[in-house]
Amino acid sequence: MAENKMVEKDFRSVVQKTGDAYIPLVEKALSGDGIPTDSYQHQCMANALIAMNDAAQAAGKESLAAFDKTEVMAALQQVAALRLNVFAQPRECYFVTRKKKLPDGSWGISIELGVEGDGFDGMLQNFGRNVDTVYPYWAVREGDEFEYPIHRGLEITPPTWVPKGVGKYIRVVYPIKFKDGTVQYFIGERADVRANLTAHISNNMMNETFGIVENRYKATLEQKRQIDARKEELKALMDGRDVDEILAIPELQPYISPAWREGSREKMILRKMRNNVVKAVPKDFASGVELASYTNSMASENGEQLEADFREVDAPVTPPAPVLPPQENQPLPAQPSPAAAAPF
Repeated sequence: MAENKMVEKDFRSVVQKTGDAYIPLVEKALSGDGIPTDSYQHQCMANALIAMNDAAQAAGKESLAAFDKTEVMAALQQVAALRLNVFAQPRECYFVTRKKKLPDGSWGISIELGVEGDGFDGMLQNFGRNVDTVYPYWAVREGDEFEYPIHRGLEITPPTWVPKGVGKYIRVVYPIKFKDGTVQYFIGERADVRANLTAHISNNMMNETFGIVENRYKATLEQKRQIDARKEELKALMDGRDVDEILAIPELQPYISPAWREGSREKMILRKMRNNVVKAVPKDFASGVELASYTNSMASENGEQLEADFREVDAPVTPPAPVLPPQENQPLPAQPSPAAAAPF
């Protein structure tokens, strides 16, 4: 029992000390960019640190001290600028770990932030151009009765929807009220998710060598041509096929994460339809930090898959975070002693 209390105390100390060192720096940087932070943004950052620590331990590391400092700072800046709460229900964002190749050729571990549907909805409410209210979206199924809106000049006849609760999700509708009092209906179709899936598969093939060579970094020019030819063969299997047909192709299964498969397939497709709609609505950002945070958050929807699986990535040569971590002469201890631990 004493050991359990000591481990819990150590865990809390790592998270607390990281927050004490990093959160004020992020708040200062955001304030300097014209984004004063409030108590909710502070809590978003504190929650993010706990989630990152959990992700590190799930990857076999002792704590979030295993992650690059600039990545942790960038994640904190992102959740604060975009007001994303990792502990919100429904979930707004999440963290996943990656094995990354460092510039010196060694391997390390990376932490990345992914945004869920409700997180995108929140960003639409906060940053949508002239948006007054984002109403609950409609999740339309195959068996539902649905009629599209009709446009007569500047007048719009609203769509109609009679839910039956039967069949696959085939579209989502976002009724959005703007500040001039008008209401527009933004619609995303199941067919549009095909582009998300093909990008997901192509991205997961990035490091594939098909047994031709140990890894793509060691491939000769001829081996690279062989690898590219095989990739093109696999990609050709998707030509002319819809989402469900592509998901059923056996040769492509190794490059499709479990989140797209049976059991969670419809949830994933619904999520992608929602995200596609939210992306289409114009946004206004008050600062470059907000814009950069939003752009980074869209990486998972633009070919950079973040489906809670473990993927190898290359470490960027230039750190992406505009906020600097504490100086190297004041390092964050990876394993604080029990005597130094403080209550969270």
